[in-house]
Amino acid sequence: MKILIDPYEYVNDDAIDGIDYILVTHEHTDHYGKTPLLARLRDATVIGPKTVYLMAINDGVTKVKEIEGGEEIELENNVKVRAIFVEHPSSQYPLGYIISDGKRRIFHPGDTYYSPIFKNLRGKIDIFFVPISGRSTANIREAANIIETMRPKITIPMHYGTYSEADPNELINELREKRVWSLIKILEIGKPFEV
Repeated sequence: MKILIDPYEYVNDDAIDGIDYILVTHEHTDHYGKTPLLARLRDATVIGPKTVYLMAINDGVTKVKEIEGGEEIELENNVKVRAIFVEHPSSQYPLGYIISDGKRRIFHPGDTYYSPIFKNLRGKIDIFFVPISGRSTANIREAANIIETMRPKITIPMHYGTYSEADPNELINELREKRVWSLIKILEIGKPFEV
C-alpha cells in the first residue's frame, strides 16, 4: 500500500505510481495541487478535511473521504491514520496526520506553527516531517522548539526551497545549540528513504 501526502502542483506525476491513498492536510494549492489528477490516474482514495473533500468532489473525484480532527480511520494492512488539528491560521480546517502501522508512527503536520498539541506527542513519534520555511509555517527556530518538545527519533525538514531560502542545515545547528537529539534526514528529490 502506498500513501501520498500533499501532492505539490508541479510534482512529476509520471514518477508517482501505485498510489492507494492521498492524504491532503488542507486546501491550499501547494498542498492540494495535483490531487484530482493523481486520484483519477491512479484510482486513489482522497482523504482530507471538509474543504478538501468539497474541492475534490467539485473536481470530479469519486473516491473521497472527509476526516475531522481527532478522528482515526483504518486503511488496510492494519495501517491507521489519525487526524489532528494544527496551527495554520490561513486555512479553515488545517490537519496533520499520524500514520501508524503498529511498528512506527509517522507524523506529517502539513503547514503548522508551534501548537500545544505537540506536548501530547512527546516521545510518541518515530518519524516527523517539520516545515521550516517561516512563510505561513514554522521557521527554523520554531521548528527546533517543536522538535525539542516532541523528541521524535527521526526528523525530516520540509516546506523549503520553493517559497523560502530556509536551509535545513540551519535546523541542525539550532538543535545542536539547544542540545536536542533527533536524527535529521535531509531528503533528495526523487531518492527514496527507507526506515
